[in-house]
Amino acid sequence: MEIELQPDAAYPFGPNIHFAYQVDTAELLYLHADFNWVIEPQEGLELRELLASKIHHEDLIELKTTFYKAISGLFNGSVKIKLSTPLRYRWLQVCPFIARQLESGILFGNITEITDEIANNEIIARYANKKNSILHMLAHDLRGPLNIAKSVTKLIDGEMGKPELHQKTQYIAGILQQAINLIADLVNREFLETTEVVLVKKKVDIVCKLNEYLEECRRSEDLAERSFILLRSHEEIFIELDDAKFMQIVNNLVSNALKFTAPSGEIIVEVIDAGDEVKFSFSDNGIGIPKAHIEEVFDEFTAARRPGLNGEPTLGLGLSIVKTIVGWHGGTIWCDSEEGSGTTFHFTLPKSG
Repeated sequence: MEIELQPDAAYPFGPNIHFAYQVDTAELLYLHADFNWVIEPQEGLELRELLASKIHHEDLIELKTTFYKAISGLFNGSVKIKLSTPLRYRWLQVCPFIARQLESGILFGNITEITDEIANNEIIARYANKKNSILHMLAHDLRGPLNIAKSVTKLIDGEMGKPELHQKTQYIAGILQQAINLIADLVNREFLETTEVVLVKKKVDIVCKLNEYLEECRRSEDLAERSFILLRSHEEIFIELDDAKFMQIVNNLVSNALKFTAPSGEIIVEVIDAGDEVKFSFSDNGIGIPKAHIEEVFDEFTAARRPGLNGEPTLGLGLSIVKTIVGWHGGTIWCDSEEGSGTTFHFTLPKSG
């Protein structure tokens, strides 16, 4: 049954009502003509089933929660809905509210199509992140081979007896270290100059992502002389995050562990599905952090910064960057450490948001 809403009649809420839904009978009483494309009757499908078939599965749970809050009078705001249409996805922003002064509960709302706005935001976000993503990829792809080349140079140096060859290999190792330091400096400076943050989030199987990263670490394990272990609560754990920025967290935490863990040491990454959030921990059995410095390890240019076991320099920025990225994703981070026994960095991230 379709009814026409009149601002001065039974529904005194003005001309901007785009739909009216009777809660007790689950009947759509009114839909503005601009949005008739949303409801295209299909034989054998009720209204609820029809809408569920159109709404993107990722939005269904949030939409159900919003619906029950709205009919209880506990929702004040809007919700975005992604609809599947024959040609493309279309986005709606819906602002619902319940009218209880009527004889039966009717859910009213206004609708705005925001498909073009979403598309424009995605384009802006892609270009805003393009430079940083390329920089991160280059840093990741270059640091690994350079570190391996440096390790091989060290091995060759130990097998040679001629002083002049020793001098040459030391020179090569120095050049490689300068290149590694330059990459780290570029990434850190780029991060510090970022004033506006746009997160480009997507659903990621984080177990697969971490396993791929640690597998790459294991390929050079005979040179690094450390063990890399992944523990997980499930074989697949999906989470919505900015992939490039998350991998910067991983790279910074693993790099930090490598700096302070001696050969034959162990680096353990654990990921646990905890319902609405995912818990991560990065542990090592290295030299640990002095108790007096634990509270300040996340500070920018922290006084807790120390050179690595092999004299690796540090600006005291890596953990500050990690904390910032975790915060951007709505997560929390903390540290446990005992000097001489190792360190564990814990952080949590919401599964979606």
